[in-house]
This record gives sequence, C-alpha cells and structure tokens, in this order.
Amino acid sequence: MVVILPIKIYAVGDVHGLRYFNIFLASLKSLINSRPNLIIFAGDMIDGGNVRELKLVVDAVRFRFNDVPIIAVFGNEEYQEVEERLIKEYPEITWLNDSPTVLYVDNVRIGIVGSRGSLEKLTYWQSKNKPMLEKVYKERVLIIKKLINEIKKVSDISIYVSHYAPTFITVKGEPNRILPFMGSRDMENTIRESKPNIAIHAHAHNSKVLEAVIDGVRIYNVSLPARKGITVINLIPPLKT
Repeated sequence: MVVILPIKIYAVGDVHGLRYFNIFLASLKSLINSRPNLIIFAGDMIDGGNVRELKLVVDAVRFRFNDVPIIAVFGNEEYQEVEERLIKEYPEITWLNDSPTVLYVDNVRIGIVGSRGSLEKLTYWQSKNKPMLEKVYKERVLIIKKLINEIKKVSDISIYVSHYAPTFITVKGEPNRILPFMGSRDMENTIRESKPNIAIHAHAHNSKVLEAVIDGVRIYNVSLPARKGITVINLIPPLKT
C-alpha cells in the first residue's frame, strides 16, 4: 500500500502589522504538534507601508519554523513604493508579483503563481492618484491565466495566490456596494479556464463565506480578521505512476 502524505500549508493575510498581530500570534501558538510544509502570506501583512512591522510576523514564524519556505504577495498596504525594501529586508521570503515559482516538497513539485490580483473597480484613491491601474487590472487577468497554464506544465500541484479576491463568492458578508473594490469576476473566469488546484486570497475582513468551489477549484479566503486565525490547508498530491 502506498501512503500519500498531505502537503500542509499555513496561509494568512491581513495581519496589518500591530493591528491583528496578537490574534496571529495566538493562532500560531495554538497550532501545536503541527508543522507546515509551506507558509503563505496573502498580503496586507503590514499597515500603511510600514516595512518594519513585518519583522514581528517573520520573527514569530521563524521562532516556530526556522526552515519552512515562506511565499508572499503584496497587498494594498504593501505600497508599490516599498516593494523593493520588502524584498531587500526580508530575503528569506519569496515574493511573487505577477510571477511564478516552483518548490519541491518530498519530491512533489508545487507551482505557485502570485499577484496582488485585480479589482473590478478602482477605489476613489486609486482613481484620483493611479488611474493607470484600470489598465493594469484588465491586463493582469490575462497575465495570470498564462502564468497558471505555464506553471501547471511543470508542477504536480498548482496554486494561485493573490491579495484581492478572484471571485465575489468568498467576500460575501461585505457590503454589496464595495464588492467591486474587493476583487474581480474577470479573475474568476481566469480561474475557471486555467484551473489551478486551489486559489488563496485575503482582503475581505468581513466575509462570512470563507471557502467556495468554482468548477472544481477550491477558493480559500485566508483573511485573519475573517478567520480569527491562520488557515490550515491540506493538499493531497497526485499519485505518481
């Protein structure tokens, strides 16, 4: 008999630095007798572009798991202006920004595509200060589809990670009027067409629907305020012949 061990992922977003750090730390400490193969930060791990706040989170993780890979995407609080500082000051993190990576866990190839994601409608601040984002969000839908299709060719398990939601389903609970600022239904079509094994996002603090399945793809909202803790995901790798 072949025993297939699951790939265990700890995923979290929206720690917002000090704002929800105590909840994050308590959740991390509660995960006793458990060790992940991979840790995913789904954006907004800091507040207001405060790069130093991430040290609290990283130190807490490294105290428990000093050699577990950390994959992260930028959220709206990891301002574009501080991206290079984050990459430079936290080299132990693999930062994905409309880009892919492949990890090997027990000979299982895990392909991950990471991005901020897309919004269906620009926020007031974005419209006023960065109207070019409307084009970026539309183009990103096509970029992500291409990247997922490519990563599937070289991996056993494929994962899409974003900060913004790739569907409106897992943001239900937020006021209807702000749903276009939470995610993108165009990105949902990308998920339907490219079919990664799972998709992970954050951003929706008040969501009451934390998981959904779209054409066989399970979507996880791992926002810390919504979940009240770190999300543990167990993935069964395919049986190799």
